[in-house]
Amino acid sequence: METLPPLSKARLRLLTRLHHRRHRDEERLFLAEGIRTVRELLGSTYQVPLLVCTERAGQEYAELIEAFRQRGVPCYSVSENDFARLADTTTPQGLLAVVAYPDYRVEHMLDGSSWIALDSISDPGNAGTIVRTALWFGYSAIALGASSVDRFHPRFVRATMGALFHLHVFEVALEEFLDRIHTTHRVIGASTRDGIGLAQYIPPAMPHVLVIGSEAHGLSPSVEERLDDRVTIEGSGTFDSLNAAVAAGIVMYHLRTRA
Repeated sequence: METLPPLSKARLRLLTRLHHRRHRDEERLFLAEGIRTVRELLGSTYQVPLLVCTERAGQEYAELIEAFRQRGVPCYSVSENDFARLADTTTPQGLLAVVAYPDYRVEHMLDGSSWIALDSISDPGNAGTIVRTALWFGYSAIALGASSVDRFHPRFVRATMGALFHLHVFEVALEEFLDRIHTTHRVIGASTRDGIGLAQYIPPAMPHVLVIGSEAHGLSPSVEERLDDRVTIEGSGTFDSLNAAVAAGIVMYHLRTRA
């Protein structure tokens, strides 16, 4: 592969600003770092204005970079030190993509799609794991409540391992969203108490919204009052909580395999 042109200092400064949400929203661009994450972009509909890599990564992942170049994506090289300014990891892999915000709307997913909704899931790792699990079980839309993670935060993007690019992820006012979707979807909440035992719960035939709350606080009262069903994962241990991503995976498995 021929030598890539260097990224200009002016463009480098612009890209480093994308670590801050205000600038991401202004430019409608975000950073996607890591080999697996960038590879998943190739099979998605997301637009990639440019790709950035170190000389080392350019040689090691030449085939992947060439695939983007064949699609007309400009690719640039930077020094290891400059890449460290762009990266959000302590040991970066030397490759990242600049990705445009997708142009899709909630209305596009109200036909018959089942959703996962996150209520105050602010940890990027937990939220990213839930997104990956949702894709595995065939969900196609994620609603992030107001207190949940920023959908284009670098750590969240990385934690999804590219699953983000194969789902529709929206930031919504969760209560308004549930009110809007209530007539066409069954709203199911995972709760640590007072719910139907998951083993006894019969999943609905209609599309559903599965709402997952934070491990520390559970579901918000304003969200709980909008549930059609509340399910509880029964355990036999003495510990008083279950990780939100683990709980989400257990309930998703039940809903998909028992439907």
